[in-house]
Amino acid sequence: MSFVVYAWLASFFYGLVSVFGKLTSKYAIKNIWLFNFLYALFTLLFTIPLALNNHIGIPSHWGNLTLSALFNTLFIIFYILAIFNLDVSVIRPLFNFRTAFGAILSYLLLQEVLNPNQVLLILTIFFAGIFVAFDEKFSLKSFFHYSILYGVLMSLFLALDSIYINKAIAETSLWETNLYNPLITIIFLLFTFPLFYKDLIRINLMQVAGVASMALAVAIANILANHAYSENVSISTAIIALPLSLFIVFALSFFAPRLLEKHTLKVYAIRFAAAAVMIISALKLSL
Repeated sequence: MSFVVYAWLASFFYGLVSVFGKLTSKYAIKNIWLFNFLYALFTLLFTIPLALNNHIGIPSHWGNLTLSALFNTLFIIFYILAIFNLDVSVIRPLFNFRTAFGAILSYLLLQEVLNPNQVLLILTIFFAGIFVAFDEKFSLKSFFHYSILYGVLMSLFLALDSIYINKAIAETSLWETNLYNPLITIIFLLFTFPLFYKDLIRINLMQVAGVASMALAVAIANILANHAYSENVSISTAIIALPLSLFIVFALSFFAPRLLEKHTLKVYAIRFAAAAVMIISALKLSL
C-alpha cells in the first residue's frame, strides 16, 4: 500500500481522537481526573503488546525518560481539559502551536539558531491561532479566555514531551521509550487517585468504550503514520497535519447539530482559513 494511503488513514484516525474524546466528555465521563487516568491506562494497554513483540528490556537511563513522562502527564491533563472546554474545530488547529513551541524550546534548550524567517512563521502561527478561536461574537475575547489557555499549555507540554522523548530514545531505545513513557505517566496520575476513585468504582461500559476508542484511534494512527514516514517524510507530514476533525465536525453540524457543535458558516470559514495558515506556517517551520 502506498505511503500516501497510510498518511491519509493516519490523518483520519488522528481526527477521530478528538471527536471520540468530545463525545465521551459530553455524554459519558464528567470527571476529568477519571478521564485522564483511563486515557493514559488504555494508551499503555494498547502499547504493551507492540512493545513485547519488539523485545523490550529495562532502560539503562531513566532521567530523560522520566521527564518525558512528566510532560506527557501534563499534556494529557491539559488536552482533556481542552476537550471538556473547547470545540473540536478549535482544539485540532491549536496543535500547530506545538511546532512553534518546539522551535522556541530548541532555541532555548538546545541552542539552535532561529533565523528571521522562522521567527516570522512562529508569529504567524500564534496570530492565526487567535482567529481559530473566533465564535459568533467575532471578539478577541474568544481567544483570550482561560479555555484557550488549556489548548496552548497542551501544545507546550506536548512540545516538551517530544524533546525529551527524542533524548530518551537516544539513551535507551524506541520501544523502551514507547512503553515506559506511558507506564511512568500512569504512576504520576495515581497521585490524582483521590479525585476520581469514587467515580472509578461506578464506571460503566459506555465510559470505558469512549476512552478506549480514543486510545485505540491514537494507537492505529501512530502505526499508520510510522509506515508513511518510513517511505516519505515531507508529503506524509503535510497530509497528517491536515485537521480532518474540522471536516468531521463541520459535516456533523448539518446532519446532527446537537451532537457536538453548531456554528454559522462564517465562523467555520474563519476557523478553516486560520487553520490553513497555521498548518502551512508550521510545515514551513518544520522543514
